[in-house]
Amino acid sequence: MPRNIVDLSARSEIIRQEPWHLHFWECAIEEYLEFLKNPRRFLRAMGINIPENCRIETSIENHDWIGDKTNGFTRDSDDDDDGPIIICNVGGGNVALTAYRIVSYGHVHSEIGRYEKELLHSADQETRD
Repeated sequence: MPRNIVDLSARSEIIRQEPWHLHFWECAIEEYLEFLKNPRRFLRAMGINIPENCRIETSIENHDWIGDKTNGFTRDSDDDDDGPIIICNVGGGNVALTAYRIVSYGHVHSEIGRYEKELLHSADQETRD
């Protein structure tokens, strides 16, 4: 089961009012392969229900890197000590849209928290002034 599932519509009143969903989740390689085999079933297991008339589109930003690091999606981690490969996913759409689009990006576990981000506003603000 994926980890760190975040419903960004639940976190933001502004996004909640929009006519589409916005979600984030992480998975291991084995889980990601299950997602690719049957995305609708995989999303449903997370609580994201996509109707049959809504297509699911997936874009893998660094597909070649993930394939290289996992020996063609056959193992969870590389031979180095950077930790397992994590696939981060951002999905949005459905509701008033006839598509749910997912962008996936793979990285090693050691990348988490490694970079300082310039945020548009503080975590306690709903929007940027």
